[in-house]
Amino acid sequence: MKTTQPPYRSILVPLDGSPFSEQALPLAFAIAARSGAMIQVAMVHHPVPALATALEVPEIEAQLDQEARVREVTYLNGVVDRWRGGANVPVTSAVLEGPVAEALEEQAEVTGADLLILTTHGRGPLSRFWLGSVADQLMRKLHVPMLLVRPQGDVAPEPRLDRILVSLDGSPFAEEAIGGAMALAKPFGAALALFMAVEPAAPIADPSGLVVLPPSPESDEKRRDAAKAYLDGIAAAIAAEGVAVTTHVSMQEAAPHAILAQADALRADLVVLASHGAGGFERLVIGSVADKVIRGSVHPTLVVRPPRHVF
Repeated sequence: MKTTQPPYRSILVPLDGSPFSEQALPLAFAIAARSGAMIQVAMVHHPVPALATALEVPEIEAQLDQEARVREVTYLNGVVDRWRGGANVPVTSAVLEGPVAEALEEQAEVTGADLLILTTHGRGPLSRFWLGSVADQLMRKLHVPMLLVRPQGDVAPEPRLDRILVSLDGSPFAEEAIGGAMALAKPFGAALALFMAVEPAAPIADPSGLVVLPPSPESDEKRRDAAKAYLDGIAAAIAAEGVAVTTHVSMQEAAPHAILAQADALRADLVVLASHGAGGFERLVIGSVADKVIRGSVHPTLVVRPPRHVF
């Protein structure tokens, strides 16, 4: 179990030219200022549709494409100038080429980014478009923590990280989230809330199979006590690092619902959890908790994936 992790040093913020995407910037700059990190804002070039080629005037297509590049560079330069003046944070910009997710993945590797921060749709009519989105594709590909911000209005609120909820399930894999949370808790002086949702004991069929008996209350109590002891052990190691920490256990079958309810109850400023980033059938089994939390939460969510050589 890793309870220490250096602060983030290189933050990549993907933008698409919209005010919606820029709502990731306040939190990104707040983290960078407190962690001593640099920021790069990046935009993937959108090629001009090949209408001009169909009209057999490729020169016009090339001109339109170049004009689009100039607009993209001008936009990013404006973002850099706007934020550089109000924050003592090194910031650069880059226009990238290629499919969006692949271009951002390559840029993260080239720049050595150890954190991505971007906006994504959460609750509401657009939530169903999460699957297959750029953020979803990045979560499947990258082994770099991703902090997903869900704008709730036209203006981003003042960034704050006072209480961070860390979701655990008793596995070494889930514990990978602890380091990512600690990397933010220390610079912000935030308190951690360790949370575990425990599935209640299943009903028991008698030998005849004709009668189903409810589980004994003692069985659920043992599960709760075991989870509490597990969390308390981790909390002791975190407290030894000088970070305030509490532990919370909920007896619920639906872990995503329990995580979201606990985040709301604690008024958490951030939810942190690990994800396998699995694809295909695996994601339906392994990644379902992370997917449902990401799609259902109104809180910023930090998704941590283990390095490639782990698990």
